[in-house]
Amino acid sequence: MDERDLVRSHYARPDLSGAVFAALAARGVDVAHLSAHDLYPVDQLHAGFAAATEYAVRRLGLRPGDSLLDVGCGIGGPSRLAATITPARVTGVDLSSDFVGAARRLTERVGLAGRVTHDVAAGAALPFEDHLFDAAMMIHVGMNIADKRAVFAEVHRVLTPGSRFVIFEQMRVGPGELSYPMPWADDERSSFVESPQSYTSYLIEVGFSVDDTEDRTAATLDPPAVGPDDLSPRVIFGPDFTERIANNLAASRAGVLGAVLLLASAGQRDHRES
Repeated sequence: MDERDLVRSHYARPDLSGAVFAALAARGVDVAHLSAHDLYPVDQLHAGFAAATEYAVRRLGLRPGDSLLDVGCGIGGPSRLAATITPARVTGVDLSSDFVGAARRLTERVGLAGRVTHDVAAGAALPFEDHLFDAAMMIHVGMNIADKRAVFAEVHRVLTPGSRFVIFEQMRVGPGELSYPMPWADDERSSFVESPQSYTSYLIEVGFSVDDTEDRTAATLDPPAVGPDDLSPRVIFGPDFTERIANNLAASRAGVLGAVLLLASAGQRDHRES
């Protein structure tokens, strides 16, 4: 089983949208009249949750008429949030057909299907023509990607010159062993954590300039306590979610992992404000 099959297996979950609707209904939410905001407690599957997504999206400076590519979209949380706070149209891709199916159903339920679409695709083989998108984002995806350079090359290909690419990832910032399971992997076979310097090198090699590198770890170290009855990504990850998050936080507090944001530009900058 290669790393892509391991990743697909790790994220395989039947009827994810049904699980989300059931969890919301059990807590008194009217699932027939949902907003994207109602889903934030369960669909932001990364450190820092919705606040981190909003911060990353706003770094892109999206304008009316822009199209945004979400690489590794999961169940569509960041895509929907981006469509809620910006005027952009959003296209998300993910390896997991279960995640994409849930993303489509959740997006339709909150009334955003006209502006947000999701497709099954690998980041290293994007099914889009050259220079189609005005911006791209990748949020907590690279930890599952062995060949990041290939993915970055494809993102560069589909972006218009001057477009921005924001990356927010768990990166290796110090020495030390990782304890598994992690949120993104059961073991090291599908875990490919790398340093900010490696990410920067890959980006530059395929034609990006790296405009900013920001360690956002401090904003992720004290997540709200989540009990078994609370709405949280536990709905997606299952009962071992607490152990996975605890291992991630332990590595971050020990200085082994960091939540790092990179902002890159494809080709010639168009001088948007940061």
